[in-house]
Formats: sequence, structure tokens, C-alpha cells
Amino acid sequence: MVAYDLTHLTQDADQQVSGPIQDDEALLIYALIKVMRLRRVLEIGGLSGYSARNFIAAVGNEGVVYTVDLQELPVQAPNHRIITKDAAYLTAADVDYLPLDLVFFDCHFLKVQMELLFRLTALSLITSDTVLVLHDTNLHPAKFVYWSRKVEGGWEHQRVERQMVDDLRRLGYDAVCFHTDMLRHGPELPFRHGLTIMRKYRRLGMSGALGILRHHTAILAAKYGLRPLSKW
Repeated sequence: MVAYDLTHLTQDADQQVSGPIQDDEALLIYALIKVMRLRRVLEIGGLSGYSARNFIAAVGNEGVVYTVDLQELPVQAPNHRIITKDAAYLTAADVDYLPLDLVFFDCHFLKVQMELLFRLTALSLITSDTVLVLHDTNLHPAKFVYWSRKVEGGWEHQRVERQMVDDLRRLGYDAVCFHTDMLRHGPELPFRHGLTIMRKYRRLGMSGALGILRHHTAILAAKYGLRPLSKW
């Protein structure tokens, strides 16, 4: 059995933190990186370095984590690169001219983050293989910060990343939102900030099994009284 070292996750049981990712969210990202063997991570917005430490632990010594922030931030490990600049002006040189495996959006400035996305896509540094992770896409069950606004279903504490998810869906990205139902919040977990994971959809190769697939589709369609799909 693999013994995963998660000692970098140090939050209290209620995970009541207003800035960093919550530990359960960090576990999800950690597992995602491990499962997909991702090695090159860019995070937009560094804050205290909590998410950077999670990325570093996940990519291991063979990976690299870039953090872009307007503020000067401490380096968390030898494979941690700090980029002190406006993220909208990130260049290929800043990320060593190589495509990125994962980009983490968490700075809450829509124009900046979208400009970065378009710029790096044009430079082929964000590709159809790049995983996008957006933080703070969930609603809160109550007004925990003064800037929250009431919307249908709860309190929206960060509109930017939620808007980005909608916009990226229109650009052909698939999205899975890891959000909690409002009824699941309580004293032990007062809120969940929420993550959305996105990636460009590419049809899975089915050429060798296409005839069999159509055959079984026709059988199922007949069973349920449906019209068979004419195109895959």
C-alpha cells in the first residue's frame, strides 16, 4: 500500500478558512494530480502558500509548481517558482516554454484570468490536455464575508470563478462542480468554498468497437421503445 504523506494539511476539523483551499478540497486536487500523473502546475494567486505546498507534495520532486502573484511570496520548495507580476502578462519564458498540466485559478479577477487563459492557449502552453481547476465556485449557506451577495440557492462569495465556469463551458470545456448541498453544512462544516474541474472534451476512440456499439444501442433502443441514435 502506498503511504501518502499528507502532513502538509494542517487545518482544524471544521476547515473554517476564508482564503486557502480547504483540506478536503486539497485532498481532491492531490488525488487528481496523482491519478493523472500531472507534473507542471501553474497557480494564479498564491496567498499564504498553502495551496502551493499541496501542489508541491502532489507533483513530487520530478514536477514543478509556478505561482504568479502581484506580491512577493516565499519559495516553498526547490521546485517552486515564484513569478511576481500581473498574471495577465505571463509569458512563455515564465513557465519555461513548456505546456502546463494544470492551471489553478484563485485570484478573483475575471479580466486578468481570462486574458491569461487566452494568452497561454495562443502560445500552446494551455492545451486540450491541460486541466483547469477553479476555486470558490460553490455558494455559502450564509453571509460569512461582507462582500457576499444573496443569489438563488445561497450566498455567492466569489462571482469571478463562477462566471469563468459558465464562459468556459461555452468554449467547449467540460465541467464537474464539486459542491456541497446547502443542507450538508453545519457546525462541523460551516461552509464549503467549492471546486470546479474543467477540461476540453475529446471524443474517446471507439473505432474498433463502433459496429458492436451501434448493435447494442439498437437493442437497448428497442427494449425501451426509443429511436436508435443515427450518429456517434
